[in-house]
Amino acid sequence: MKIFFTACISIFFCAAAVLPVYAENGAVKPYTLEDVVSEPYLSQLKAEKRIRFVHAENNRKLELLPKSVYTERVSANRIEKKSGYTTECLYLVDKDSLGAKNAEGVSPDTSINAVARILRSVSKMEGMTYYSSISKKTLVLYSRTYMIAGPDGDTPIADQNTGDADGQISYAYQHDNTFGGCEYVLNYYQSANEIYATFNNLTKMMFGIIKAVDPHMFRSNVLVMDCGRQYLVYISTDAGCPRIGIIDRQINYAFNDRLDALYEWFVSQF
Repeated sequence: MKIFFTACISIFFCAAAVLPVYAENGAVKPYTLEDVVSEPYLSQLKAEKRIRFVHAENNRKLELLPKSVYTERVSANRIEKKSGYTTECLYLVDKDSLGAKNAEGVSPDTSINAVARILRSVSKMEGMTYYSSISKKTLVLYSRTYMIAGPDGDTPIADQNTGDADGQISYAYQHDNTFGGCEYVLNYYQSANEIYATFNNLTKMMFGIIKAVDPHMFRSNVLVMDCGRQYLVYISTDAGCPRIGIIDRQINYAFNDRLDALYEWFVSQF
């Protein structure tokens, strides 16, 4: 009984560390980095502003995932796989560095609602670039990208990027420089001081004439947390697929390179 009581107390305090904290006026206080990022990554993040962790195949622990109300959702979005690729990145960005003042001297909107709008502006990803570690040059990541009405067709529709994003389910088509055309289901979750988005593939991903990833075996996670004057951004990719010797390095780099590209695109949209 004593052990059970002690365990309950531990669970309560772990949960309390990531529950929303309210100020006297009822507003939700932003997170603090110390509450959501643990050492040794906290010091490294403060110093370098970005961290990358490329997983060995047998390492299933998400090393960089911050403590959040969506932590369990992110963990549950992992793929059960015998082989494949998993990479995580953690970024820290000052809100004051986002965007530029307009002609009237007004600063850009850097609210969590602005973040929700950006993450749902799928068509804005068209033409985004990335640095290819294989080609050693900058290339276009998505030559075409847009939302579609559902999983049974690729007719473009306008971005569904207004209002609260919590619970929104959307679909998208993207033509990827490495993996060709692919359809995705997008899930969004939004609270007062964070937003979590997932991209899960509905169709196969090809590497030339070789099938790289089966449907439903690729996941991309984006979690953005309000830390006062900064945003903490967590991005990960998870793919379950055979690691074929002759193309293993190319595919691994292709998955890894897009994380920084997605982050750079995100901060450029304010």
